[in-house]
Amino acid sequence: MLTPIDIQYESFQKVIGWLTEDEILIHIGSTEDHELIKYNIFSGEKSTIYSGDTAILSVQINQSRDEILLQEVSEAFSRLTVITADGLTVQTTPFDYSSYVTFDWNPTDNNTVFISHYSYDHVQESEMIQVYIWTIDENTLTKKDIPSLSPRWYSANVYLYIDELDTKALYIGDIREDREDILLNRDIIDFFLNGDTFLAIVESDIQDDVVHLFHEYPFLVGDKVINIPKVTMNEYPVKPHLTQATRNGKIYGVIPDDSFAVEEDLGNYHLSYLDFENEEIEEVLELKEDAPIALSPSEEYLLYGWRLEYIVDLSDKRLIPLLEEFN
Repeated sequence: MLTPIDIQYESFQKVIGWLTEDEILIHIGSTEDHELIKYNIFSGEKSTIYSGDTAILSVQINQSRDEILLQEVSEAFSRLTVITADGLTVQTTPFDYSSYVTFDWNPTDNNTVFISHYSYDHVQESEMIQVYIWTIDENTLTKKDIPSLSPRWYSANVYLYIDELDTKALYIGDIREDREDILLNRDIIDFFLNGDTFLAIVESDIQDDVVHLFHEYPFLVGDKVINIPKVTMNEYPVKPHLTQATRNGKIYGVIPDDSFAVEEDLGNYHLSYLDFENEEIEEVLELKEDAPIALSPSEEYLLYGWRLEYIVDLSDKRLIPLLEEFN
């Protein structure tokens, strides 16, 4: 039996993600202090692994689920901190930015992280994107000229991104080489990446209301495709929320029932299993809204919601609130 979280609704910030098959990481906080809590979804056992009088903004668990990266801010300082899953501090560094940043922790080299955020260029009178590489063991921050708020590590040195400022195309780069990044594909408007699983998102040039999800393995060698209804915002396709927990594991998505523009409609969605082997979609559960998802390492449960405040039991297709207030 899943055990609801025994914490006050007012202090609940969000669920960060899975630490083990049974444990999730929860962020709670108030105006005075913030905590990261390890919580067992079956026993209800919880333990604080990190606390302080600073605000915790962005948090990410690494791929091996044994370290946690967090961004802390206060009136006096802003910093990045890495801790173990048991709360021991591994590294910390000042970081002069006091709003939310985006992290991407290298899945094959635990010592490198992309840190990115928007900034305003008063000279050019335009919004810019700042990207840094934090080399954790050496504690160095290196600025990287990448026009994307979400660059993704593909390997220890190779990264991928969509150029958000100009071409809207897919590029590849290598931190070992001092040369321009290479344009890979103009048709790929976005992508999902987990380890060596790469899903390319491509608009159909035949059907206006369809988006193709190309499963490419190895990278850029397309082998399977699933078509889903196209949802747009300001006439640009919206990337569906997707999740995968293990290498070559199952892929789930929050898939719209029909094509629509979010300016005109909220739409209807289902949690769906994407069966690329047979190029089929298997609907699992009707969902209230389009929101992020995170599959457990056992592939038996799935977190759902803008604060990952629900758990889906995939065996009996139930949506269970983590706090009674969400019921």
